[in-house]
Amino acid sequence: MARIITALLFACFSCACSAQSLCEKLATLKKEYYGFKPNTLNDKQTDAKSAQLDKFWDLAKTDPAAALPCLKEMVLAENNDPYFCFDAATLILTLDKKEEYLDAVLASVKKTDLNNIQGEPYLNVSFLLGNKGKDIAPLAEKLISTPKVHVYLAMHAIDLSAIDASLFLYNLMSIKAAEDNLIGITENGTPTGKHNAAVVLNLLSTDRGDSLLNKLLAENKLADSTKAFVLHDRKEFTKGDGKDKEVRDEATIRNERTKTITGLSDESIERYFALTAELMSVRYKKKK
Repeated sequence: MARIITALLFACFSCACSAQSLCEKLATLKKEYYGFKPNTLNDKQTDAKSAQLDKFWDLAKTDPAAALPCLKEMVLAENNDPYFCFDAATLILTLDKKEEYLDAVLASVKKTDLNNIQGEPYLNVSFLLGNKGKDIAPLAEKLISTPKVHVYLAMHAIDLSAIDASLFLYNLMSIKAAEDNLIGITENGTPTGKHNAAVVLNLLSTDRGDSLLNKLLAENKLADSTKAFVLHDRKEFTKGDGKDKEVRDEATIRNERTKTITGLSDESIERYFALTAELMSVRYKKKK
């Protein structure tokens, strides 16, 4: 009996040491390989850095069960390396087959700098988290508040503006959650955020959102470019005469629009815009 207990204790100790050793190795490689900004590297340096990061990933993949808690602690503790936060978040998603670490992924992606990563993986991860029921409002806010962001969807060969890309995320939220986030940015965000949020809020097409935009328009509190964008969209989305078309109620259209984006594709966004035109037209006619 004593031998069995001793053997079990030794086995547990060995496992603990193995896990600890992996954490230490990952920490060593993190310190050695990360702490850089991708947009400062030339092509040769980028290739060399990719080879280094592959070693970090390969090490974590040798024992996912042991690596995941280590990676979680790393991303939660990291506040100075936004690229590591995103790269580690995608690594966690790769290893986390049971989806037990999604909160750590969300916390990590919040620390990402969109100036140093491509837009497509950021949108992919954000969209995945939203579909899993996570609060992605901060991720959508980062997307529309960062200047000059574009998202190129390689599979569909389309280049999306931050406004268009954000629709995939805001469409996953409840109307109230989307309104709260967009109204907050429109009123108190960065100049880029204020412009983009006002445009998206206009497309959301709700009483509360329209009321704020109408107030800001009347008081001339929107930037000229934002004002022109909002008014142009209102004109374009409501210019159809609606003849020979069934007039559907607002709730039905809104519900269909919520369900229309099932993935990141040009077809989804085109259908979203078509339903937005129908929704805005119905609302416009009600106000006439």
